[in-house]
Amino acid sequence: MSNERKVLGWMDVTTLGMGARGRWARGTRVGNLVFLSGQTAFDANDRLVGVGDPRAQARNALNNIRLLLEKAGARMSDVVKLFVYVTDRGYRPEVYDEIVKAFGGRCPSSTGLVVSGLAREELLVEIDAIAAIGRITTKRPGRRRA
Repeated sequence: MSNERKVLGWMDVTTLGMGARGRWARGTRVGNLVFLSGQTAFDANDRLVGVGDPRAQARNALNNIRLLLEKAGARMSDVVKLFVYVTDRGYRPEVYDEIVKAFGGRCPSSTGLVVSGLAREELLVEIDAIAAIGRITTKRPGRRRA
């Protein structure tokens, strides 16, 4: 397995009013692993979509994840871990409903966090992901003989 790194695109956060400067990787592939930065309600043209709508923001974040995975040669089914951030506990049902739809009911492991805020006040949802490209096998634990 190669440890060569491939950046999946850059985001200039200086222009997005997030209080940070510089260009940040949207995601990186190292070998068969893909690490995606937190995806939010910004579309491919860096326009904010779904203002005030956590469902729309989750749908957009998941679409961004899908597009970045495709750039890496991966699929949604390759995702092994999600980190889901919401700014209000009440958003969880809508956000997780979108996650279930995006993964066809076979969702990866996830961690859900309620946070006091994200990089911009209008952002309600952020999702980042880790994917492992390739076949995953599950071995059944064998019995140990005494």
